[in-house]
Amino acid sequence: MKKIWVLFFSMCVMVILSSCSYTNQEVESNEYKVFYIDKNGSGLTCEIYKTKVPTPDTVNVIEELLGKLQTKGERGKLINPIEPEIEISDFEIKENQLSLYFTATYNNKEALDEILSRAAIVKTLCQVEGVELIEFYVEDQPLMLEGNAVGLMSKDTFVDDLTPDDTEKSKLVTLYFSDSSGRFLKEVSTDVTYNATEPLAKLLVEKLIDGPDEMEELKNMELLPTVPKKTKINSITIRDNICYVDVSKDFLELLTNVKSDVIVYSIVNTLCELSNVNRVQFTIDGEQHEKYGETDNFNTPYERNLDIIAGATEELGTGEENILGIIE
Repeated sequence: MKKIWVLFFSMCVMVILSSCSYTNQEVESNEYKVFYIDKNGSGLTCEIYKTKVPTPDTVNVIEELLGKLQTKGERGKLINPIEPEIEISDFEIKENQLSLYFTATYNNKEALDEILSRAAIVKTLCQVEGVELIEFYVEDQPLMLEGNAVGLMSKDTFVDDLTPDDTEKSKLVTLYFSDSSGRFLKEVSTDVTYNATEPLAKLLVEKLIDGPDEMEELKNMELLPTVPKKTKINSITIRDNICYVDVSKDFLELLTNVKSDVIVYSIVNTLCELSNVNRVQFTIDGEQHEKYGETDNFNTPYERNLDIIAGATEELGTGEENILGIIE
């Protein structure tokens, strides 16, 4: 554990000014992109910061970057993601996970401001070698939003750069829909338009609910939708590489032309495309169910299932053979 105080005001640093359009440019090993909220409070921008010590030291680098996130940047006109009244009392790094501990004043943030601040902090610190996942705590309790734990975040949690110039963006994603038989999945890559403040996991499930017919480029691919149309997403939380998906009871209205395994693994395989997800746990209106249609062990986390993809196997078995990739 390290105590982080509001300091670094007298640090002599070398900073190169930049907007978020700079983020694709290569930087040196001791240079980091520090993300700030733009002066209008509508998106993110960034500056390049060169750490004081050329040889990377994870703890010292994290301390320096946290210090920069508490300032308004070299230009002095940007909004610092960590305001003076919000203190980071401690941080801890274990394996590839960084835990940040905030004081209770963090809960006073407004919705968009909180999302932008959190995105700026995560995108900045995930550049540090050895830091792949970040979790926020407030007074030693996991950060909760609308009654749900935010959980672990990675650089992929936030769909893309949150820039002030254009909140609507396009991104290439991988989705899994049913083939025409309703017994296998087909993997498709497609560009989707999204609101840049929306978590990527939620966006992917929403696209599955919309179905392939809502995407012009998929209409002629003989694909079937896999998620009941009326399904609503109650919450999606990623923690310890498990994506917890809670959906409305409408999800229980199974599609008659698509096997229940295909429905389940459509969501599982799609979410497991994310770098910080390797298992998916379902609940329906907050409750676990042992079965979903003909699919057993629905109350157990599922891993990606490659055998259910069209072309991977000629025939799915029944019973235990039909439940592939489940974590016992």
